[in-house]
Parts: sequence; C-alpha cells; structure tokens
Amino acid sequence: MAKLKKLKKLIPGKDKNKKKVKASEEASPLIANSTESQSSTSLMANSTKSKSSASSPRFEMENDKEREEKKKQRDERRKQRDQRLADSNTTKESSSKTKKKKPKPKLTQEEQDAKDAKLGCCHYFQEVLVKIVHVIDAAIGLTFLIYGCLINAEFANPAMDAVIPSVAFGATMLLTSIMGAIGFYTKLCWRVGLLLSAYTAVLIAFFYTFIIIALLGAKDTYFNYLKENKSVLYLDDDEIAILQQILPFFYIALASLAAIETVRFFALRKLRGELVRSDAASMRISARLAEPLIGDEQV
Repeated sequence: MAKLKKLKKLIPGKDKNKKKVKASEEASPLIANSTESQSSTSLMANSTKSKSSASSPRFEMENDKEREEKKKQRDERRKQRDQRLADSNTTKESSSKTKKKKPKPKLTQEEQDAKDAKLGCCHYFQEVLVKIVHVIDAAIGLTFLIYGCLINAEFANPAMDAVIPSVAFGATMLLTSIMGAIGFYTKLCWRVGLLLSAYTAVLIAFFYTFIIIALLGAKDTYFNYLKENKSVLYLDDDEIAILQQILPFFYIALASLAAIETVRFFALRKLRGELVRSDAASMRISARLAEPLIGDEQV
C-alpha cells in the first residue's frame, strides 16, 4: 500500500487530468449560457434590423408626404400673398386712374361767360393796390420831371448830367402811370395799356437796382459832383451832408421800390388777363341778350 501511494505521488498527471475534466465540466454550462446569450442578442439585433428595415420605408413615405403638404401650404400662402399684392396694386392704379381721369364737368358757353364776367374780391383788392402804386409812380415822375425842367430853364449853364436822367426818369414814371390808368379804365386794344405799364415796371426796377450798385461802388464821386454843382442843383452844403447821413435809408427805399415794381409787373399781367376774359364774356352775354330784341324789331 505504501508503494501504491508512492506511485500515485510519482504519477501526478492523472489527478491533473481529472481536475481539468471537472473544470471543463463546470465551465461548459457557463460557456453554453454565454453562447446562448450571444445567439439571443444576435437574434434580437437581426429582429430589430428587420423591423427597422421594414419600418424605414413607411417612415420615409410619411416624411415625404409631410414635406409635400408643407410645400403645398407654402405655395398656397405665396399665391395668396401675391394675389393680395396684385389686388392692392390694381386698386391703387385704378384709384389713381380714376382720380386722373375724372373729367371736370364741361360748362356751357353761357355758364363759362357768366363765370368769366364776374371778378372776385381778390381781383379788386389787387387792382386797388396796383392803382396806388401807379399814383406813387406818377408823383415820383412829376417830381423828377419838374426838377429837371427847372434846372434846365433857370440856369444858363445847367448841370446836364443831372437834367437828362431826371427828365428821362420822370417822363418814364409818368408815362407808365398814364398807360396803367388807360388800361384800367378803357378797353382799348384788349387793355394794352396794362401790358405796357407792366413791362415798363421791369425797366424801372432795373434802374433802381443800378442806382444802388452805383452808389455802393462810387458814392464819393456822386457827392463830389453834387458839391461842385450845388448852385445849379438847388442844394447847399447842409443838404448834401443830410443826404450823406440818410444814405442807408436811401438804399432801403430804393430796394423797396424795386421790389414793388417787380410785384407790379406780375400783378398787372394777371389782372390784364382776367379783365380781357371778363370783357369778352360781357360782350358775348350782351350779344345774346340783344338777339331777341333784334328779332322783335324785324318782325
């Protein structure tokens, strides 16, 4: 027995083999379980893949349908917006066209004549102002005309440099006032007097402007001339000194008169047009009123 034990000790391979067999037997159920779990996970993955592969085309089709519906909705909104813009533009264009195309009601010749024959309050107000300006111009013209004639008549050697401008300016001012009066109170040649008076106002305004520029540029020259010829100009040293002192006021007065003459030009042109239309309308109205009387006399 002791020998057998020694032999067993000497042969350790059998015990090792037995241990290995037992370990393999113990590990085999774990391996089997692991293989089973691996196979189950692979089956689950395959099933999910198959499910996902089966469900993905449906999902894609649903997404495509939603996209198409959204596109249709966007297109409809765009169409509605474009339609609104087009409608608003057409309404604006139609309203502007209607405003432009609204024809004024045409008046008959009798109605137009009655309208033209009546002159409004603004016309009479402007007429009064222009007549006042004509009176002022006539007064200035008479003053310069008489002053120039006196210098020329009273002295043997008059200052002709002062006589000629005084007489010319005075005659022009007096003439424009007379022509304005003729144009207002007579119907001669379609009131041509108002037209002549209007264009003469432009010349007078330029003359006032020229005097202002000349005095600003060389006032000493003109005052020296006054001092040299004071005896034949009805002036003395004190009066010349006063003129030098009030020279700024003289500039203001000349500029105001130039502005008044410019306004008179435009006002006279407008007044003449209104008066000519009124005269023509009054003549037509009187001719229509006279027609039945002429027919009665012939009968």
